[in-house]
Amino acid sequence: MRKIIAKRLLESKLTLPHSYMAIEIEMDSLMATRGKFNDQNKSKVSVNDLVIKAVAYALKTVPEANAYWTEDAIKFHPQIDVSFAAATPSGLITPVVKDVNKKSMLQISSEAKDMASRARANKLMPEEFTGGCTSVSNLGMFDISEFIAVLNPPQSTIFAIGSTKAKAFPDGKGGVEARNVMRVSLTHDARVVDGAVAERLLAALKQGIESPALIFM
Repeated sequence: MRKIIAKRLLESKLTLPHSYMAIEIEMDSLMATRGKFNDQNKSKVSVNDLVIKAVAYALKTVPEANAYWTEDAIKFHPQIDVSFAAATPSGLITPVVKDVNKKSMLQISSEAKDMASRARANKLMPEEFTGGCTSVSNLGMFDISEFIAVLNPPQSTIFAIGSTKAKAFPDGKGGVEARNVMRVSLTHDARVVDGAVAERLLAALKQGIESPALIFM
């Protein structure tokens, strides 16, 4: 498995024109909504589940980014399937939550937890960790504030999710106030997703997370 991972990473870095962009996203509204949602539903929807849903919202808002490169043409995905990085004893694997934009938060959370558990036990079927339109790699739970992820070909985007930390902002009254902020780095294949599209994609992600009603609908 490590040989396969090494081969794919080297292929990705040597053959795909990686480009990078980052954004800061305020998390207070999302965390408050998550707490109320979990209390009402007696659930444990995670931040990663919410990010997966927000990424799907971003791809739906900016459909030009939901595409991949071929030698003949840029092709568009007919649906929104989001991969997420899951650590296993043998290395990282990327289970895929399919049709994310059409599923409820509870469905996404249940599927992601089930696939992550089976990934660690080496019980995923091949079709459950191949494909996907984009990937989410989340290291926020390990207190990693920011990092850059390598593209997972043929995907043209991957979102690297850092930890949420308090940051001082002007309060409009001459003082400061603390808000919780998460930093997200986007790696994109510049052949498919140029700088303008990447900026719009991150702006849509920020909108979905900072206005959580948009992704809980």
